[in-house]
Formats: sequence, C-alpha cells, structure tokens
Amino acid sequence: MDIEAHPDIPHDVYPLHSLDDSKVNHCFVNWMMRFNDVLDAEKLNEALSKLLRMGDWKKLGGRLRFKDNGKLEIHVPISKGLEHRTVFFTHNSHDTRLEDHPIGRKFPKETEGPSVQTITTETRPFIARPNFPTFDNMIRQNEPIVSLHVTTFADATTVALTWPHLLMDAMGGHALLTGWSSVLAGREDEVPEVLGAREDICRHPMITSADDSLEELKVEGKRLQGPSFIMFMLRFMWDKLWNSNRERRVIFLPKDAFFRLKEQAYREIAENIYDEEKPPFVSDSDILTAWVAKAFTASEPNNRPVTILNLMNARYRIPLLAQSAGVFIQNMVLGTYTFLSGKAGSDTVGSIALQHREHLTEQATENQGLTLLREVFHEKDAGREPKLLFGESNMVPIIFNNLLKAKLMKVVDFSPAVVRRGDAGEKRQNPPGTMVNYYNEAIGPGYVGFNIFNMLGQDFAGNYWLMGTLLPRAWVQIEEALSKLKRQSEYDDLQGCYIRP
Repeated sequence: MDIEAHPDIPHDVYPLHSLDDSKVNHCFVNWMMRFNDVLDAEKLNEALSKLLRMGDWKKLGGRLRFKDNGKLEIHVPISKGLEHRTVFFTHNSHDTRLEDHPIGRKFPKETEGPSVQTITTETRPFIARPNFPTFDNMIRQNEPIVSLHVTTFADATTVALTWPHLLMDAMGGHALLTGWSSVLAGREDEVPEVLGAREDICRHPMITSADDSLEELKVEGKRLQGPSFIMFMLRFMWDKLWNSNRERRVIFLPKDAFFRLKEQAYREIAENIYDEEKPPFVSDSDILTAWVAKAFTASEPNNRPVTILNLMNARYRIPLLAQSAGVFIQNMVLGTYTFLSGKAGSDTVGSIALQHREHLTEQATENQGLTLLREVFHEKDAGREPKLLFGESNMVPIIFNNLLKAKLMKVVDFSPAVVRRGDAGEKRQNPPGTMVNYYNEAIGPGYVGFNIFNMLGQDFAGNYWLMGTLLPRAWVQIEEALSKLKRQSEYDDLQGCYIRP
C-alpha cells in the first residue's frame, strides 16, 4: 500500500512554527553541490531516506497539508504498513567527464585568479527533475517535501537538494547534511536530536514573556511606516518596472586575493584609527560585505542611500537557543541593518567594514534579538505579515546572507558512497567524498526584484565562494573591483613583495 494513493489514512501531524509559515517562504531552496568523485546515487538516497524516518527527523519526510484556517502543517503516516517515500529521488548518469559535457562544463569552477562566472539556465536539468512542481502543486500532488536529484559523470557527481523554504533555514539544512553524512557512514548514534519539532522554541516564555525593561530597537528611528513606507514601495515598484533583469553569478575569490583585500582594509582602518593597544576588529565577512557594498553603491545612480539587510540567525544570538544540545529544524532568521550614504561608493573598504561591524555589534545582542522576535510575533498574532523595513524612503536595499560560519563545504562527508575518485591528482585539496563547491539555484519565482548576495563559504583550499543576484550595472562595478585585485596581485608577484598566507 502506497501513501501517495491513500492520503486519508491516519497521520502524525507536525506544526510549522511562527517564522516558517509565511508567504515569503513559499519558495524553494536548492543547494547545487559539486563533487570531484563518482558517488553511488542509490546509497545517498537510502541514507537520506533512512534519516527522515528517525525520531522527529521524520517531520522532513512528511507531506504539506492545508488546515481549515489556510495555514500549513506536515502530515506523516503512522501506520508501519505503508511504503512511505520520504524523499523524491531522481538520478541521471553520463559516460563523459564533467568538463567534456557541453553543459556540465558550465558549472562554476576554480580559476587561476579571481573570476565572476554566470549561472546559465542551461544547467536546469542538473538542478531538479523535469516538471518540478510549483509550491501549490507539490501540496496538491501530495509529494515529498525534500527532493534529491543526483547526476553522475565519469569523473564527478552533482547532488542537488531542494526543499520549500518554510521547512527550515540554512542552519537547518546544515543539520540535515550532518545527519545525512552520519547515517551514510553507519553512525546513526551520532545523528543529533531534533528539538522543538512540535513546540516552537522561539515561543518559549523566556523569549516571549512581557518585560517592561526590554530595550527599544536601535534602528527604531529609521523605521519605514505610513507615508515613508508608501514612498519606498512606490520607488521599489518603479525600479522593478524599469530596471533590467537581475543576473545570477558566482564569484571565485582565491585566498591570496582575499588576503590582499584584508590587508588593504586594515591599512585603511589604521590610517583613520590608530590604537596599538586595541586595534579595531573587523571580520572576514565584514570585509567581504564592505567590498561588495562599495561596488554596489557606486553602481547606483543619483547617489541613492543603500541599506544592507544582514540575515542574522537567532540560534547564535539567544543563549536559550545557542546552548541547546540538539538541532532546530525550522526558520530562525532575523535581520540587522547597516545604513550607507549614497557616497559610500567612493569610501574605502576599510571604513565601510568598520561601519558594518559597529552596526552589527549594536544590533546583534540578545536583547535586540528578543525585541525583534516579540515584534514579529505581535504582528503575526494579529494576523499581519511583519513589515520590518528600516532606512530612507529612497533607499536601495541589498540582502546579505552570510553562510561562512556554517562551513557547508566542509560539513558534508559522502566518502562511504565514493565509487571511484574522479580527481586523483597531486593538486587535489579536498578529501574523497567532500564538496568542491556549491551554489544556491533558483527554482520558482523566489525573491523577484531584490538585490541578494550570498557568502557561500570557503573550500578546502581556503578560497572564498560568493554569489549574487544583482543588476548588470552592479556586476560591472564588481568586475572592475576584481580586475583591480588581479592587477595588484600581478604587481606584487613581479616585485616579489607579497608573502603568501
């Protein structure tokens, strides 16, 4: 008996939580992972399917259903007699090497120096199965929530994992990859426990209880509401109507190039703030954010101000969540804001990085996170979608999703599924069964009209992989900035004055 043919049998029901079931999350997340080994696709599917039958991991193996009030929940069959498919698995294979395949060779790859690489729509057959459903059709057709599409070549494998965003955020995906790797290796005892599958930890009394001493949002004075919100939305729609389509590209930034950028940023900071005892701190992500924001702001006409919306994960900022022993498979993303003037395009990377760090330090505290969460819940409980917009009414927003801390390229270990090594050369940097790179692929409409930049992470060689969905004029500025890094690299090599990290 097959569950797909009998949707009305008894089910175990899991709720979607406060930050999950939102219209903006009715889109799909797709991680397109590339491996330089030939992997056994059936073993990958068996391990993932097994994981989604364990404990509350089975929440990810259910089906989305609408409740009477229009909200969504997840149904999992409770009868053991059912052949319950937890993953929608598809597999294609090719006898050619990846680089010899007319489309496979177009995947983002490591290059000799810094590069910008266009993500072509021709790779769509490797991203997901044909006729991949819309969000509504997936529910209507009673299909598994998680999809796995594997393509094997003579020397490589691509693994595409897809889920609706309302299921979980990137750190939930991180936990999924970790558990999947453990099951594949036969180490089920190492699979982390899923916490809060039925009760939303973000609604815990320690988070939601009323507290008169709770501080005001640091960005409250920049809130867009009333006439200013209307003006922003009118400009946003005007820009969406008249701008050309945004282009999705991947940036490969070798570690040498990044260290030059980092040295430059610290020199620029030191020129303005000199303190030997306590020099200002900026992180790698601050520097990368500043570098992109400088180019992005320079590309905007009429000196319009720019607001950086940083996606911040509550798991790291609220002790109740950070100190938990298991994993949370849900959405826990909040935001912090950095406000740049329209002249920031002529500022230094160092000064923008320092400004970004100061805004982040001020807003990414436990109390600020609690205030933001309670405000979101207040709006949702009143039946409204939260509208947390801050900045100037004529601003241009850009969303930054920083996944450096997740180390996604290093968390996956599919070595038990390696059939043969695809790259056996001495220059290989990554262990067998691990990722060369990955990127986020778009399935469905996604966030149309938004400027988005993803810091995907570092590979095993220490190189940075970044990705953006930006207007062509912004890519022109970013490519000019990359060319400048290349020229500096060539000059330093000729002079012999650069010590490689």
